[in-house]
Amino acid sequence: MSTEIKKEVKCPGCGAMSQARMWSGINAEVNPNLRLSVLEESLFDWTCPHCGYQAMLAYPCLYHDKSRRFMIYILPGEPDPKKAAGISAQFPQLRGVRKRVTGSLATLKEKILLFEDGLDDRAAELVKLLLALVLANSTGKRVEQGFYCTCDEEKDRIGFSFFVEGEEEPVRRMTSFAAYRQALAIAESILPPDGDDFLLVNETFARALLYRYRHGGEIPEPAQPQAEQQAPAAPAPQTTPPEPEKEQETAPAAEPEPSEPEQPETPEQTETSPAETAQPADEAVPQSQPRTEQILGPAADPVAKPVAEWVAKPVAETIAEAIDEPEDTQETPVDFSILETPTGEEPPENKMGE
Repeated sequence: MSTEIKKEVKCPGCGAMSQARMWSGINAEVNPNLRLSVLEESLFDWTCPHCGYQAMLAYPCLYHDKSRRFMIYILPGEPDPKKAAGISAQFPQLRGVRKRVTGSLATLKEKILLFEDGLDDRAAELVKLLLALVLANSTGKRVEQGFYCTCDEEKDRIGFSFFVEGEEEPVRRMTSFAAYRQALAIAESILPPDGDDFLLVNETFARALLYRYRHGGEIPEPAQPQAEQQAPAAPAPQTTPPEPEKEQETAPAAEPEPSEPEQPETPEQTETSPAETAQPADEAVPQSQPRTEQILGPAADPVAKPVAEWVAKPVAETIAEAIDEPEDTQETPVDFSILETPTGEEPPENKMGE
C-alpha cells in the first residue's frame, strides 16, 4: 500500500501552522486514486485551512507501478543520478524493473504516460530532442521545454508539446511513429539493458545518446581555461619599446556605463524559501484571492533544509517498503530520414493537459 506521512507546515500567507498530508510512496495498483491525482496534477496541492492560501508541496516521492514494472523517484530540484546509483544492488529483485529519477512533477507525469503507453522514454527523449531542434531552426527561437502527449501506432503518429521562448501557448508537433521505432533501435543498440539502476533520462541524456550515435563516443568535456594559465607563453623580446595603450585602457573608464541593477526576484523567476515568502506583511492573500506557489523545504524552519532531510525518508528505505507490499506532415533534414514535422495537424489527445 502507499505510504502516507504528515508534516507541520507554516502558511506563507497568514503564518498559521497546520498539518499537511504527504505521500513518500505511491502504489498505483493499490491506490489508483493517487495515480489519478498525479495525472491531474493535484496530488501535491495544499490549501491553508485558515486563510485559503494555495501552494504546491514539492517533496521526495516514489511512484511504483508493479504490474507495468516501473518505478519513478521524484527528487525536486536538480537530482544527481550518482546519488541513486548502486541502490538497485541492495534489491536484486528489482532487476528488470525500469527505474527513473526525476526532478519535477511535470516530468513525473510524463514518465507515467510514456510507460503506461508501453513506450521507452530513452527513445522518446531522442525523438523529442530532434523535433525540438527542427522547431528551433524553423522559428529561430529557443525551445524551453517539451513533453510527450500522445501516440497512435496504428495511425503512425506520436505527438509532443513544446514551450517556445516568447510564446504563451505550447506548440504541438507530431511525427511518424516509425521515427520512434528507429530511435528505439538506436537506444537498444548503444545503451545497456534497461532496468539495472535508476536513470535520469532527460534532454542531457538524449544529447549524449545522439552524440554517441553520430560520433561513436562520449561527448568531450569542455576545455578548461586553467590549463593555459598554468603554462603562459613567455613574452618575446622587443627591440623597440611598445606603443602606449593608454587610450585603450582609459576609454572604458572615461565613459563608464553603469551596469543595470539586478531585477528583483519573483516567485515565478526563482524558488524562494517559505520563510522568505512570509516576511513581507503585504504578501498575505485574502481568502477570496488565494495564490499558488511552490513550497520547498520545511516552511516552519527559517533555514531551509534539503527536501530529502525534511521528509526524512531515505531512498533505500522507501524502495524497501514498496517491495515488501503485498501482492500536417513533411520530411525534415535530420539524422532520421523518416522524422517528420506537421504543417498544422495536432495530436488527437493531449494527455499532458497543455
